[in-house]
Amino acid sequence: MGQIEKGTVVLVTAGKEKGSIFVVVEDFNTRQVWIADGKRRKLQNPRKKGVKHLQAVGRLTELPQRDRLIWKSLSPYRG
Repeated sequence: MGQIEKGTVVLVTAGKEKGSIFVVVEDFNTRQVWIADGKRRKLQNPRKKGVKHLQAVGRLTELPQRDRLIWKSLSPYRG
């Protein structure tokens, strides 16, 4: 997976959330995106992260609109 866009499941490779799985909830610009995991970072308070610090690991066909559903959708990627 190369392109990081809305709905992409990503692994954080740098920063305090290193090793955590998130989903991209919105594009900020070409170099940054907003990410959330539904538990620590919710849809109402996503984290802005540079795409160079993210690694794409999958894609959600439809982005859930509730935090609990995002957390559930990411569970297969957490191992």
